[in-house]
Amino acid sequence: MGKKNRMPKLAVFMIFVISTAVMFGCSRKDELPKGPEKEKKIVVGLSLGTLMEDRWIRDRDIFMSKAQQERIEVIVNNANKDSDLQYKQVQEMIKQGIDVLVIAPNDSNKEARCVKAAKDKNIPVISYDRLVHDSNVDVYISFDNNQVGKIMATYLTDHVPEGGYIMIGGSENDSNSKMLYEGAMSVLKPFIDNNKIQILAQTWVDGWIRETAYNFLFEELKTHKDDVKAIICGNDSLAWGAIDALSEAQIAENVQVAGQDADLVACQRIVTGKQALTVYKPIKDLVEKTVELCVKLVNGEKIESDGTINDGTYDVPYIFIGVQAVTKDNIDETVIKDGFHLYEDVYQIKN
Repeated sequence: MGKKNRMPKLAVFMIFVISTAVMFGCSRKDELPKGPEKEKKIVVGLSLGTLMEDRWIRDRDIFMSKAQQERIEVIVNNANKDSDLQYKQVQEMIKQGIDVLVIAPNDSNKEARCVKAAKDKNIPVISYDRLVHDSNVDVYISFDNNQVGKIMATYLTDHVPEGGYIMIGGSENDSNSKMLYEGAMSVLKPFIDNNKIQILAQTWVDGWIRETAYNFLFEELKTHKDDVKAIICGNDSLAWGAIDALSEAQIAENVQVAGQDADLVACQRIVTGKQALTVYKPIKDLVEKTVELCVKLVNGEKIESDGTINDGTYDVPYIFIGVQAVTKDNIDETVIKDGFHLYEDVYQIKN
């Protein structure tokens, strides 16, 4: 009888022990601290209209490097000056789940559809260095393009206060071209009004194609070879084409040429006296600010701008980066000191 009575008690005791262990185990599991949730990586779509000029390659490379430092993933596409391709690339980026679109449009008018496609999916858009028209981007960031034109015209009027000028602008559908032109004309106008300076010819170069600049000036020199004293070009690539035409006409040493971007070959032309001026635009500063804006837009933070700019329909926030004149006299203290180009490369010193 004694043994039979102990078995049920033992069974009850074992059930109690197991139940307590299970309860204790569950309690301990609940009390364990949870590990930090994995932070979602920001994905940026960088849509570039072209990589044909040195400066856009530099933009891309610096952007990729800076984004990597900030643990930002970047999807890069180059439209190769094809607006339809750029639109398709942006659509694909959106499908890939980008959080922000950074776009340097091939065509400032046509790429409004790229902005709309992103905004339809509630993706913020940064217009990078070129303003997309009639699209109401979240922010436009560029250099002070009006000041670029003023720097060119001020330098040239200081050195060539009288005579014939030729204007070779970039793409007419690029707002930067218009701002540069307006800045230059604001300086030139008093000289023109006093008939000290004459605008002999002017043009816009679609696609910023160097050969087009060369062909234009080659034809103009048939008429204005003895009159032209200075040329304002939309960028250093157009300046290159202009200088080739001047050299072929054997008057390069008599004409002052200004460009912008501080391309390596332009800096090499400056130290050898073939080009008078370029305008240095610190791309590193532009990129760093753009990456900062990407993070702020994703986090819903307020954007502080330098002002607004009208895109044709909307007034959008405008952030601009300062620029510097570069001549033979200060090239060492500007682009070389900043590490934009190496001394050995600019002066073409071989080891």
